[in-house]
Amino acid sequence: MLFKLSFSNMKKSLKDYAVYFFTLILGVAIFYLFNAIETQTTMLKISEDTREIVKLINTTLSGVSVFVAFILGFLVIYASNFLMKKRKKEFLFWLRPPIRPAVSSRTE
Repeated sequence: MLFKLSFSNMKKSLKDYAVYFFTLILGVAIFYLFNAIETQTTMLKISEDTREIVKLINTTLSGVSVFVAFILGFLVIYASNFLMKKRKKEFLFWLRPPIRPAVSSRTE
């Protein structure tokens, strides 16, 4: 019974979680992209003049990478809070203490 209830609940909220995970995967991929640009092997095969420009670009991308990390952190916190607000009632239902039938059906 509990498995059936949790499985039906999971199917209902699959869309919300899919958007959450897709957003996180996209954010991590963009973060990796910014960090992987400076280590490309094609950057080593350039002339000395353009090497200085590439160093400047790498320095700039390092700063942008820090900015992207802050945005990604904000995104994770915002998405987690959004899902928690959406699921708050269900969590409260599961965390409440059970009501004993003998106490709830007594009329005095």
